[in-house]
Order: sequence, then C-alpha cells, then structure tokens
Amino acid sequence: MKKTLKMILYLIIGAAVGLLVSITAQNIGGDVSTDRFYLSVSITTTIVAAFLIVLGIFQYRRLLTVAKDYTESMDEDSYDKYRYNKYNEIQIYGVIGFVLSLISLAIPLVIMNTYFSLPTFLFTFIVYIVSIIFLTRTTKLITKLYPERNLPQPSDKNYTDKLLLASDEGERHIMTTALYKTFSFTQVGIFFGILLLIVYSMLTGESQIFSIIILGIIMIISNTKYYSEIKEK
Repeated sequence: MKKTLKMILYLIIGAAVGLLVSITAQNIGGDVSTDRFYLSVSITTTIVAAFLIVLGIFQYRRLLTVAKDYTESMDEDSYDKYRYNKYNEIQIYGVIGFVLSLISLAIPLVIMNTYFSLPTFLFTFIVYIVSIIFLTRTTKLITKLYPERNLPQPSDKNYTDKLLLASDEGERHIMTTALYKTFSFTQVGIFFGILLLIVYSMLTGESQIFSIIILGIIMIISNTKYYSEIKEK
C-alpha cells in the first residue's frame, strides 16, 4: 500500500512540476494555444481522477464483502489490521480523486470566455459529481466497519472531540502524530507554492498576486489556529 501511495504522490508532484514548466515555456514562447493545452491537462487529470475513483469503489465493495464474514479468510487480529489499512487506503483514493476532479472541472470553467469545450466540461462535471458521491459514502464507512463502537459522524457537532473520546490512547497517539506531520508538510508546501507562483509571475508576466495573497492568508490562519489550540489554557 505504501509503495502504491508513494508512486501516486510522486506522479502527482512530477506532473505538477512538468505542467508548471510547460505552461511557463508556452507563455514565454507564445506559439501554442494555452487554452487548448489547459483543456488537454483537464482531460488527462479527469481520466486519472476517474481511475482512482473506480479503484476506490472496487476496494470499497471488496472491504464490505470481507466485513460480512471475515472468519472465512482471516482471524480477528488480521481482520482488524486489514480493515484499518483498507479504510485509510479508500479514503486516500477518494480524496485524491475528488481534488483532481475539482481541478479538472475548474479549468474549462475558468477559460470558458476564451475557449469552451462542452464535451470536456460534461466529462469533468460527471466525474466530479461521482467523486462527491463516493467521498460522501466513504465518510460513513467507518461506522459500518466498527458497529460495536460509538464513533461520531463527520457531520456531528464537535466531531474532533467526540472522535478523540471514542479512541483509545494508542489511536490518539497515531492520529495526533499524523496530524502534526501533515500540518508541517502543508506549511512547507504552501511556502514553496508561493515561491513557485512568484517565479511564474516573473517569468511569464502573468500576475499571480491574488493567489499569493490567498495562500499567505491560509498559511497565517492555519499557523495561528494551531498554536492557539495547543497553548496552555
């Protein structure tokens, strides 16, 4: 699982860097239609998103099938590890598929005033709707896997507090460690994202000041929120 997820992450990062370089080169040269290039990126990204969603749906159905009678294929300890890892894997497929489909849908919407393709828009819109439905279904999966535990729904008020109360000490340690690592990675990612936008603006002459400001505000709010929550009260 870890190797597969690392491969997906490396592919996304590599694609993002390649896209930035290609778009920058096109804007400098000006020989190729940027809008057509964006649409090809939208189609490619939608296909990747659709593949991940289909893969997630397959894993989702397989997990529910195993959960109905896991005693046929594994013992209780093996099943606990299996359902925990498989649930997180499904969540990753759902989230990545949703984000990619959102990006894919955004492209034809943003450039529709200069170049609009109805088939591309419909394709990206359908995949986006499917990704929302699938992601919604996966958020309720945990209660099906752990019917014996009183786990809260993501829509519940004070969901974080309820989830921590329903978790044991080992689970809380895993969650808080993962959340801190994610927080640190996000801050570094936002910082380098701002730097890339500055370089892109300087090379192409297309101002990304608004995006830079938004990312800066998100970085300020997330850091302020984090340190306000952990300070002594």
